[in-house]
Parts: sequence; structure tokens; C-alpha cells
Amino acid sequence: MIRRYLRAVRAIAAKDLLLEARGKRRANGAAVLALLIVVIFSFVFVRRVDEPAVIARGGLWIALVFATTLALSRGIAVEDDNAAIEGLMLAPVDRSAIYLGKVCSSAVFVTAIGWVTLVAVTVFLGTPFEPALLVQLALVFPLAAVGFSAAGVLLTALTLNSQVNESLLPVLLVPLVVPVILAGIELTSLSRGPFWLSEWFRILLVYDGAVLVTGWVSFEFVIEA
Repeated sequence: MIRRYLRAVRAIAAKDLLLEARGKRRANGAAVLALLIVVIFSFVFVRRVDEPAVIARGGLWIALVFATTLALSRGIAVEDDNAAIEGLMLAPVDRSAIYLGKVCSSAVFVTAIGWVTLVAVTVFLGTPFEPALLVQLALVFPLAAVGFSAAGVLLTALTLNSQVNESLLPVLLVPLVVPVILAGIELTSLSRGPFWLSEWFRILLVYDGAVLVTGWVSFEFVIEA
């Protein structure tokens, strides 16, 4: 039973990633938006502050948040084309498997956006990141991506079957992921001790777990609403 469930999760995630690899409908828009935000930061802030590293951290996460929001706005909405979501709901698996599959594929996508944004920040803001910090971000980015995706997939499912337009997703999503944004900014700097012992890392883990469990439990009711 568990194997069948995990196979369904893997199949849904693989399907989403394959569609994105073929069409790149979300990747191009998200990458361009992240690049534009970083370029704006480079023109407006870098020459007017004494600590460009602080601006680099803020620019990185602001660009990532809005690029991720743009990408997630089509995460489940694409399933509305040709009534594909109805086919998924008719599959002989628990509806929560659809949610977890979507979260997994979105988390991979958001993590990739994070690294692309990091390269843009390094180039345009002229703030290289230390190797130790890059190793730290190799764990922080996926955890932040899970938080973004867990909340974003649930909200896009809510807008799919309601009168709420998907263009309102940023208004709904950004306040909900404030803990991820704050934790991400704080963890994009080297601390004196191991970063996994910091309170911000614990906040990120607790947030991810809480939102994932909430989405896993409520997705069936949200998608049928």
C-alpha cells in the first residue's frame, strides 16, 4: 500500500518535471522576473549602502519569493487545461498523493530558481558568497523550497475551484511564507556556530512540517470544494 502511494507521488512529480522540461513555460518567466529584480537592486541600492552583502541577501530572497510565486501560480492551474485535474482525481490513489507529488516537483523547481537567482546576485550585485555559505545554502534552499511549495500548491488548488483569481496568489502566499523569508535571509550568512543549531533553522523545519501536514490532511477537501 505504501509502495503504491509512493509510486503515485513519484509519477506525479516526474510528470510535472517532464512537462516543464519540454515546455519551460514556468522556468523562463520565473528566471526573467528574478533577473529583473536583481538588476533593479543593483541600480538602486548597491552604490548607496555601506554593506552590500546585506542588500545581496535581501535581493536574493525578494527575487526568489516573487519568481517562485509566478511559477507556483501555474503549478496546479495547468491541470485545469483539458480537465486534466479530473483525470488525476479519478486515479485509484489517495488525493494527498497528488498534493505531495506537486509539492515535490515544485520544490525541485524552486530550488533551481534559487541557484539561478544566486548566480544573478553574484554577478550583478558583485557580492560573491563564500564556499562555506554555498554549502549551507545547499540545505537551506531545498528546505525553503518545501515551505514555499507546500503553501503554494495548497493555495493554487484553492483558487482552482473558487472565484478567486490566480493573480491574487501573491497577496495570499507572501504573508503566509513570511517565516520562510525571514529564516532564509538570516541563514544566508555564516554564523559562529553550526547553522543547523540556530533558532532560524528550527523555525524553518517546524514551518515546513506544519504546512506539509496541513496540506496533506486538507488537500482532498480543498480540491473538491
